Amino acid sequence: MGLMDLLMGRQKLKSAEELSGFYSGELSQWRDIYSGGGSWRYARKGGLNGGGTRRVASLGAAKAVCAELARLCFAESSELVCADKETEEFLQDVFAKNNFSERFSDFAEKVFALGGGAIKVYYDGGVKLDFITADRFVPTKWDAGGIYAGAFGSGVYANGKSYVLAETQELSDKGLVIENKLYRENGTEEKLSEVYPGLEERTVIEGLEKPLFVYFRAGTGEVKQCGALGTSVFAGAEDTLRSIDIVFDSLSREFVLGKKRIIVPSYAVRGDYDENGKLRRYFDVNDEVFEAFSTSDAEELKITDNTGELRVTEHIEALGELLDLLCMQVGLSEGALSYKNGTIRTATEVISRNSRTYRTASFYRRRIAKNLAVVAQNICLLGKMAGELSRKAEESVTFRFADGVCEDDGVKTERARALYASGLISRARAISEIYGISLEEAKAMEREDFDGN
Repeated sequence: MGLMDLLMGRQKLKSAEELSGFYSGELSQWRDIYSGGGSWRYARKGGLNGGGTRRVASLGAAKAVCAELARLCFAESSELVCADKETEEFLQDVFAKNNFSERFSDFAEKVFALGGGAIKVYYDGGVKLDFITADRFVPTKWDAGGIYAGAFGSGVYANGKSYVLAETQELSDKGLVIENKLYRENGTEEKLSEVYPGLEERTVIEGLEKPLFVYFRAGTGEVKQCGALGTSVFAGAEDTLRSIDIVFDSLSREFVLGKKRIIVPSYAVRGDYDENGKLRRYFDVNDEVFEAFSTSDAEELKITDNTGELRVTEHIEALGELLDLLCMQVGLSEGALSYKNGTIRTATEVISRNSRTYRTASFYRRRIAKNLAVVAQNICLLGKMAGELSRKAEESVTFRFADGVCEDDGVKTERARALYASGLISRARAISEIYGISLEEAKAMEREDFDGN
């Protein structure tokens, strides 16, 4: 019995059957493609022997897209704005102890791949963060405003056995109700004390009016079974991903099938018997012995290079076009995934160009900042309950990304050179813009260059 089967089995939802179809269908497909799979991953073998399949070489474009978006949305420095100093210091300490920056980058990549994920806040000797991917979370109560209850699952290996810990969070009149169940992989329920001696099966946290998790939704499409869930950023681009891998596989095989082939006359082929008594024939490229042969046809003595021409350029151009098409489908600018001619753009350069990539990153950053503010508020709530944060500490927190005025040096250089070439600015002004120095220093540099010449 799988993890999602156990979680779905615990829920009394009219839409449980439909949701189960989503997890075993679309979500399973997205996870497979992200991890290097896909329905096109295997192809039939060719050759005289026939039969069987071979693995198609993959460029890993789906993972590259998700990694690029995660980098753009969280690679730049962010600013934590708090109402008071105590709250700021407490949050920075919790984030540091939970290795937040590194873990959130990995989490964001999987959110883009699977359509979403949740960050759960809990207390275990300190405030801790649990990053839950979409394939380990089932919503149980939601509306247009978001998800308010859900079930979480995690695999555990202890005492030489494999277990699944299933946790649910749901609001009631008394507060937040948290229930925990432990299962074996075959679906048999076990006692929590076997793995978690201090964990209660049912806990009610009074006074809470919201769950201790936040769901991060990716993709602009909606899942029909639950509108609060998101879709993968490459949902709808599966055909393009398939084409990219087909071309990349063809390029890889071009070098295999295009290996150097030399046609030699039969007289030049030697033979030796191996340990099994079989005759193995070969052409000795180091053979410099002169031998006389009787033949009237000079062509019979000729060694011919029969190597086919490699179609590398055609494959590279096709890959470039397909990658640009994929960029368009996921909201990135043309060339964002290019690997030739220096077209890769830094995070700050796409901001300078106000490109489609920047607009897409800004869209997701607003969502991320809003959800991270709620995560921070949940951290403060638990901190106050545990006595680690004073009751008078403010919980108002906002995240702000420092991306409004960034400009890449390459863009500034390109602009200054263009303005100088068109006669709109002087050479000294162009030097000042390119090197980021004052106009007086630029003029001095210009005089030194002139005197040196």
